[in-house]
Amino acid sequence: MRDVHLTPAGRERLVFLLLRVLALIAALVLAGLLPSLAHAQEVANWAGVWDTKWRGGGAQIKFEQNGAEVKGVYPLYNGRIEARAEGGTLEGRWFEGNRQGEFSFVQSPDGASFMGRFESATAEWWTGVRVSAVDNIGVDQASPMTTMRSFLQTMNESGADNVPRATGGGMGLAALAAGLIDVSEADRGGLNMPDYTKLLFSVVDKATFRLWSLPHDAIAADEVTARLQQYGTSVSFDVTFRRKNGAWFIVGPPLVALQAKLAEFQAARGEAVDMVDDPSKLASPRDTFKMLLGGISEVGDPAEAALDLRDYNPAVRADEAILLERYLKKVIDRIGYVYWQEIPDDPKSNTPYVYFEHPSGNVVVGPVDTGKGKVWQFTPETLANIRTLYADVEDVPVAPEFAAFASGDPFFATRGFAREISPALLTRAGPIERWQWLALGLTALAGIAFGFVASAVIGLVAGARGDAERSTFLRVVAWAVRAIVLGLFLLFALRPLGLPQVIAAPVKAVAWSLIVIGFVPVVWHLIGSLAGHYRKMWQVPGYHDTLISLSTGVARVAVLVVAFLLLAEVLAIPYEGVIAGLGIGGLAVALAAQPTLQNFLSGLTLYADRPVSVGDFCKFGDQSGTIEHIGMRSTRIRSLDRTIISVPNSDFAGMQIENYAHRDRTRFATTLQLRYETTPDQLRYTLAELRKLLIAHPRVIEDPCRVRFVGFGPYSLDVDISTYIMTSDASEFLAIREDILLSIINIMDEAGAQFAFPAQLEYSAADLPIDEDKRVAAEKRVSDWREAENLPFPDFSQLDRFALNNTLAYPPQGSAHYRETEPDPQSAEARATLEKVRWSLPWRKGT
Repeated sequence: MRDVHLTPAGRERLVFLLLRVLALIAALVLAGLLPSLAHAQEVANWAGVWDTKWRGGGAQIKFEQNGAEVKGVYPLYNGRIEARAEGGTLEGRWFEGNRQGEFSFVQSPDGASFMGRFESATAEWWTGVRVSAVDNIGVDQASPMTTMRSFLQTMNESGADNVPRATGGGMGLAALAAGLIDVSEADRGGLNMPDYTKLLFSVVDKATFRLWSLPHDAIAADEVTARLQQYGTSVSFDVTFRRKNGAWFIVGPPLVALQAKLAEFQAARGEAVDMVDDPSKLASPRDTFKMLLGGISEVGDPAEAALDLRDYNPAVRADEAILLERYLKKVIDRIGYVYWQEIPDDPKSNTPYVYFEHPSGNVVVGPVDTGKGKVWQFTPETLANIRTLYADVEDVPVAPEFAAFASGDPFFATRGFAREISPALLTRAGPIERWQWLALGLTALAGIAFGFVASAVIGLVAGARGDAERSTFLRVVAWAVRAIVLGLFLLFALRPLGLPQVIAAPVKAVAWSLIVIGFVPVVWHLIGSLAGHYRKMWQVPGYHDTLISLSTGVARVAVLVVAFLLLAEVLAIPYEGVIAGLGIGGLAVALAAQPTLQNFLSGLTLYADRPVSVGDFCKFGDQSGTIEHIGMRSTRIRSLDRTIISVPNSDFAGMQIENYAHRDRTRFATTLQLRYETTPDQLRYTLAELRKLLIAHPRVIEDPCRVRFVGFGPYSLDVDISTYIMTSDASEFLAIREDILLSIINIMDEAGAQFAFPAQLEYSAADLPIDEDKRVAAEKRVSDWREAENLPFPDFSQLDRFALNNTLAYPPQGSAHYRETEPDPQSAEARATLEKVRWSLPWRKGT
């Protein structure tokens, strides 16, 4: 290649060109970065209402923002905030009376929540979520009745009874309720206002009363007392109202009196003092209303649990429950806001509770005896009349409290659309309204039309390909496809049309029958096509062809049996007796060859299912071992004692098999039992340090990783530790577990905590003296090992293992066989071994 020589002028032009290129690149980079930098420095919007929580408490904060300056108040604790925003961070100070401190919040990218800390020395967390101001709850203090109504509504909506009904702002609602109470700090007895408010609500919630019975007319005096009676008992609570500056407040009783009254209420019902109410048990009419309106159910659908559906067909019970629930809620929304405290809560009562009466039907909750005890449900009469009742009260506007939450339910929206077209469509024609008959007919016509279209499209595609076999398939299943489409249309229309049981049950039966009958020829033909495909693919010998034919026959018979059972289930045909009768005939034959056949089939099951493989270590029953062979009759396992265990396949396949070979990690779980003398702060320190230990340990899985104080044992404070170790090797797991347990001992020692002894043992420090000399000596030995860098943890070194190998005398000294195996102490080999052992073990030096 020729060398290129540039003149001085050319070099200057080249340098100038390079500088211009670099300047252009820099300008482009800055143009892209400046918007990001500007965005990064943009101050986040903190103004608004936030529901916040911290460890053991929470409050609703209202922030006002002026540029970077942010101020906030949280009346629940008489607190305020002064802070400054920078980007998405808010830093400042909080003030609660004489208490104050620093905090730091960081807002999420979407601006809907924040995470922060206060009291940096103890790393206390403080989180919040942005909510809308609670405008649908109005506070009215014009009379004692309206004050109590506002108090109950705000507390009910906040979820103070573990049944939240509000969409947000629970802390703000609790603050509104606290503002309705007139109580001095002395009467609160040191309890903060949120906890005192909840305690007062718990007492009031134990009573059953009509709000209208409280004073609400013209009241001359500035104080008035009303009696709240517990339903079904003679216990009552006298609540006092006080007027201040024209507004009525609930006078808060002294803390001791309030606690005593709560205990009296609980004792009258036979409840434990620490009982947790569980509305899902439906023990009273109040629980049933909470179930329906709050949707609180751990098992099953809340609506189905709250309704007495014994008279309904099981095939449509679930769909009917959802529809009836919607009808009930629509009616109740028009009656008015439901105050739990107006509904009886006595579980011992057997008198049905009438919530609403109307010429078209009543809303009643009654007791129902079940196999598990008595529950309260909306009565069958209520459910039978609820459609007629809704039709008569439909024009009544919903209660103001529910106006903002009126839902656009598909069924009621469709019904409203039909009403707009012509009110005459809502006229009943037999068991359902006219618009429902019309919609059902249109659905059936649409299903038929789409069925023909679907079969035609599939036929065109198959015909275009010229596939004769596919055309045969289409000719076989053409009507099946139409039946399936029609069945699906009818099935999907059930819920939107809101058909009652008398119509929904037969329609659902017809729909499922069409689907099942339509699928039988499709699956039948697919099984035959699959068998023919395998026959053409390979030149199989006769016994393979027999196996294919047998499998095809079994599969087709299974399809027919499944279809029969599905149809019997849909049509409510009792088929259990027929199946039992057919089974008796083959019982005698099956009994004769049962052991051999059972072992053979179980062997096939083990081959197909593969719960274990040869070489896997597993636990079966109460034994453990390594799989060595899986035969057609039995399975052979090498036990931990190195013996062979032979287990028949039928027994082995029926056992609960735990395969350790496929384990990817090992569970570490233990319960620490601490003495009851352990102080709460000692316990907190211990919990924190234990969590740090598990988080910091390199062989511990990050999640799940739990350290929790779980309860009060008979003689100890129980701390549950549960996590997983990153190893599947048992020996390595033992070493890691040993390291963790030793670290736990160190943590317990640092905390000054002690392990608990059984409660039956009375002891003191004098009863369990420590041998100080031995303790010092033991610690000195461990110290020597550590200084010599030969600490035998987590395990001994290879040199130590070699030195220790076979150094113990066995049989032991003094036994009859010891003399026979004792080496000659004068032999060179014995002297070399003794010298080697003496100098290779650091902890034996000097002995």
